[in-house]
Amino acid sequence: MKTKCFRFGDFRLYPAEHLLLRDQTPLPLAPKAFDILLHLVQNSGHLVKRDVLMEAIWPDSFVEETNITVNISLLRKTLGSMSDGQPYIETVPRKGYRFNAAVTECEDPDEPIISAPKPGSQKSNEAVMLRPVAVSALPGASAAASPALQSPAAAATSPAPAPAHATPPQLPPSLRWKTSATRVLLMTVACVALVLGLFYYWSHWKSKSTTVSASERSIAILPFRPLDPTPEDEYLGLGMTDALITRLSNLHKIIVRPVGAVRKYATADDPIAAGRQLAVQSVLEGSVQRSGDRTRVTVRLLRVADGELLWGDEFDEKFTDMFTVEDSISQKVANALTINLSGDEQRQLLRPFTVNNEAYQLYMKGRFFWNKRTVDGVKKSLDYFQQAIAADPNYAIAYAGLADSYTLAGSYGYIILPPREAMPKAEAAAAKALAIDNSLAEAHASLGYIRFTYDWDWAGAEQEFKRAIALNPGYDNAHHWYSHELMALGRTDEAMAEARRALELSPSDTVMNEHMGWTYLMARDYDRAIQSARKAIEMDPNFLLAHRVLGLAYEYRGRHDEATAEFTRGVELSHGDPVAKAFLARSYAAAGHKDQATKILNELLQLATRQYMPPMEIAATYTALGRNDEAFSWLNKAYDQRAAALVYLRVNRDYDSIRPDPRFQDLLRRMHLQ
Repeated sequence: MKTKCFRFGDFRLYPAEHLLLRDQTPLPLAPKAFDILLHLVQNSGHLVKRDVLMEAIWPDSFVEETNITVNISLLRKTLGSMSDGQPYIETVPRKGYRFNAAVTECEDPDEPIISAPKPGSQKSNEAVMLRPVAVSALPGASAAASPALQSPAAAATSPAPAPAHATPPQLPPSLRWKTSATRVLLMTVACVALVLGLFYYWSHWKSKSTTVSASERSIAILPFRPLDPTPEDEYLGLGMTDALITRLSNLHKIIVRPVGAVRKYATADDPIAAGRQLAVQSVLEGSVQRSGDRTRVTVRLLRVADGELLWGDEFDEKFTDMFTVEDSISQKVANALTINLSGDEQRQLLRPFTVNNEAYQLYMKGRFFWNKRTVDGVKKSLDYFQQAIAADPNYAIAYAGLADSYTLAGSYGYIILPPREAMPKAEAAAAKALAIDNSLAEAHASLGYIRFTYDWDWAGAEQEFKRAIALNPGYDNAHHWYSHELMALGRTDEAMAEARRALELSPSDTVMNEHMGWTYLMARDYDRAIQSARKAIEMDPNFLLAHRVLGLAYEYRGRHDEATAEFTRGVELSHGDPVAKAFLARSYAAAGHKDQATKILNELLQLATRQYMPPMEIAATYTALGRNDEAFSWLNKAYDQRAAALVYLRVNRDYDSIRPDPRFQDLLRRMHLQ
């Protein structure tokens, strides 16, 4: 019987056997590493893009790109270098990989001949490996094999779980054994694997019938559905969800998807499907119904793997007793997930941020509108957070919400308040929140963003972001904002890692998908920026910032008609917002339509005499028109006003044409970006 193989250098690769030989010696590879090598070998001499490789190895799964990096590194260590000293696998920066060795496809007349290693010649990690037997043959074993129950990195680099039924391999007559010791070793490994597999099956079956395993402690809390929705109660379902997420996120023993990740499931009919999309093991769903001064809350905790009900309950309380409902739900979820809490953790879980029901309701409304990330939403959130603080002056998390709202009001992409008005108020609110409760991750993240975009205190900002992440590793906005600072400082790889972490925490959040596109945009990987922005627009066709990222990516790619169409759509969606018009003017200038660009620019200059106009948008338009002196005049205004967008000067492509100018270099030095 002939066996298909690939030859390169001293190596032979047998796809059917999942076997790599150097001369006659087997080299152990984790399953995913073998699959990556096979894919590269089959496409030798050609560029294999990273996204294509990820789709081939992990189809229909969300995994971090670091999995490829780790496996490529392991493959390089295993293969060594070619005769000319070059690596077998070449990295093509920002693109992918290329297998450079000459590959010959061949057929051996028999099964591969494996030589046992000479005593002392084989490293400890190069033991002969058996081809794993599928664990799915066992009832209930699919949960153990599911990539959702382990981290992506572990799934990529860890060996396959011990097989449940393994038998000594049936060896063809031509397979030669060099020593009897090797035969004994393989038989021993097979027997041990059999015992471990049977033990796993027994323990898994037993635990499944009683409780949730430790690996199932990740949860998505879906927005509670109002059964009789009214405009006044629009916020109620998402507000309760936000409150429960905040409570449970304080427990580092459970992974909780943030509110941005679950917002889109407010009208979801299938909680199990939502749980699968969010890559969690448990999902909490519920409904809320108000009648007079009473509120009925129905809640169910479901296991995603099989839809089994882990816990369910119904509460019928006065509307003023919603704190009691939240306490009970939080406690019951922790118990159902078999989380053993210390006394301090128990108190942290049940600790109310306020006992004032009016303040609580106002805070929930504020968060509801802040999460919309629109100009109108930010304005309403400011009002509600201020009312919540007036109702309870010691409401720490309301101060954190107020800081977040002022931060957006004075930030890049919005035209609500000048930074010199908004940011000091944001800083004061964040400082007040931390004075009341220094353990609030949200307040530390807000303070970090202020240090970054307004104070230009790079070290202080990074310290606050890291503190926020340490307090709540699952807080997506902390990773999101931290990645902004890292990109502004030119630390692109670290920025990518933080942006991907934010997206991993909130894979269905339009903001995090848009931000991933923006990160690719700043890294000048325009194809991926287009892909991420399109995904965000698919989630929400009216999300302005995603259209803006897509338009810039098209513009930088030279696809000017498509860029102009996106920026025109942005003007429509924002109802003529001046910032959106500025982006359209830049697009016209880049496409060579200078008259149209100048017409819009003159309108914006007139507007700037009557109201605040972000100076960076004017500067970028002048730069696109090649009017450098005017561009530097507005860049200096941006410096004086502490405009948030100025922090990206080091990496923003819009200013490449004036980058060599000494005035530009002087500006970077003044900002300590050089």
